[in-house]
Amino acid sequence: MRLCTLLPAACLLLPPRLLAAQAAPVADAIYVNARIWTGDSAAPAAEALAVREGRLLAVGSDERVRALAGASTRVVDLGGKRVVPGFIDAHWHLPTQSRADLVGARSVREIVRRLERWAARLPRGAWVEGRGWTPSDFPQNAAHKQYLDAAFPDRPVFIIDRDGHQALANSVALRMARVTAATKDPAQGVIERGPGGVPTGLLKESASGLVSRLIPPPGRADIARRIHEETQAAASHGITMVQEASRRAPSGAVFEVLAAAAQADTMQLRWYVSVPFVPNATRAQLARYVQLAQQFRGPWLRYGIAKGMLDGTVDAQTAAMLEPYANTDATGLPFWPAASLNRGVARYDSAGLQVELHAIGDRAVRMALDAYAHARRVNGARDSRHRVEHVEVPHPRDLPRFRQLGVIASTQAIFATPDVTTLTNYAPLLGPVRAALSNNFKQFDDAGAVQAFGSDYPVFPMDVIRGIYTAVTRMTPEGTPKGGWYPAGRISVEAALRHYTRDAAYAAFMEQETGTLRAGMLADFVVLSEDLFTVPPEQLLRVRVERTVVGGRETYTASQPAGALLDRQ
Repeated sequence: MRLCTLLPAACLLLPPRLLAAQAAPVADAIYVNARIWTGDSAAPAAEALAVREGRLLAVGSDERVRALAGASTRVVDLGGKRVVPGFIDAHWHLPTQSRADLVGARSVREIVRRLERWAARLPRGAWVEGRGWTPSDFPQNAAHKQYLDAAFPDRPVFIIDRDGHQALANSVALRMARVTAATKDPAQGVIERGPGGVPTGLLKESASGLVSRLIPPPGRADIARRIHEETQAAASHGITMVQEASRRAPSGAVFEVLAAAAQADTMQLRWYVSVPFVPNATRAQLARYVQLAQQFRGPWLRYGIAKGMLDGTVDAQTAAMLEPYANTDATGLPFWPAASLNRGVARYDSAGLQVELHAIGDRAVRMALDAYAHARRVNGARDSRHRVEHVEVPHPRDLPRFRQLGVIASTQAIFATPDVTTLTNYAPLLGPVRAALSNNFKQFDDAGAVQAFGSDYPVFPMDVIRGIYTAVTRMTPEGTPKGGWYPAGRISVEAALRHYTRDAAYAAFMEQETGTLRAGMLADFVVLSEDLFTVPPEQLLRVRVERTVVGGRETYTASQPAGALLDRQ
């Protein structure tokens, strides 16, 4: 116990230097002997940091931080390891349905093999689901129900592609959904057809809902388990915050589990959760979204952003383009007329809500920027920080508009991976001119835009180190092609780190609380096995996360599993 606590009057006789020492708070934990990249340009490097009540008490020299230790302070010697701010995934989705993992299958035979193994675990007659295939897994890049029918002639099968914008259903599933040659394409969707208009089983965009609506949803216990598992996985990658972009209605099991965990203060991952953006939202819906933003403003769970879909994907040829895809007449599928979109964005903006629009093709990106410009003209300029999600193929003329309008470029570093699908389907559809500018992160930096990195998990892994490697090298994990795919788009390690930390925090209006390491900020940081700044770029994948700390809570150490999100109820 301190002298001033025992004998308050005695403090009147102490010299100022000793009095200040008596008043200094004691740290709950200190982390010393580290090489800290703070992300703070005013003080970019430090040796140690102190944590008290979930925030950083001090960031500085070993000597200064050790002086804040008391008898009960936990002291952690990091052995000279590199420490960086906690990673923030600016575009992430919570997967709630259990499915077979089809990522990297590379052939129909492997897809069927994985589905058969998955089906063997399920009750007889249950839906067989999978996710992660790409067009290049099928002959001639053409997914067709015939491949699923041969293996599953008497039970429904529904598999979603890697991007989540097209699905393949077998004949049983199509019959159950009553999808026939007479079925009309739904709004914002396409039923692919063969001779005589007979569906091939490939369902693009909203058309997949014709079948997926029949699949039983998971219960609350399943949702709680998935959140727990995904929290553990995020912690193992050094992620301290996710910006959840699934645009779910704020009700049901996901909402209830997160809200209960926030109230009980048992969360170990920060969440910024989106609500749906639709241009014709009612006043009651907007009022509910505003109420949520006001209710959930704590450090663990926040609302206040609305997610909308403006187009599809390049691989599905549903991304809205200004010019046709190579060797086709197709220009994609814009989901909203410009006038309707403009009115909707202005209404959300007027309510004080942040808007994030999925826009991949250059036409959709331009429509999003036009809508944000319209909202500014109608409502006046404010710090709205509206966002364009993915923005994979922007037209060069539109790049300066991000800075001019204060719009965030929410990009995904790992999207620049030159895998087989990119090289045999994605890039050929764009043609060389547009492919050279796709997922080019340097062009946003050069234009002065704020760029926030995410993963689009589960479309791609939420592996931040792999994301940094891809942004820096533009190579596959196997190191191909040498020198990188369109290497002019490469950025530095420091730029990539900034996009995963400070810039991602800014995109969620949290730059005053997280994203950098300085006194008073939330104690969110990551300890790495090696120094990202000194490892050769082509060897960045050997770097591992050794420790993840969120609000002073150690959610992961390499020697033991991450903690749970919430107490089991």
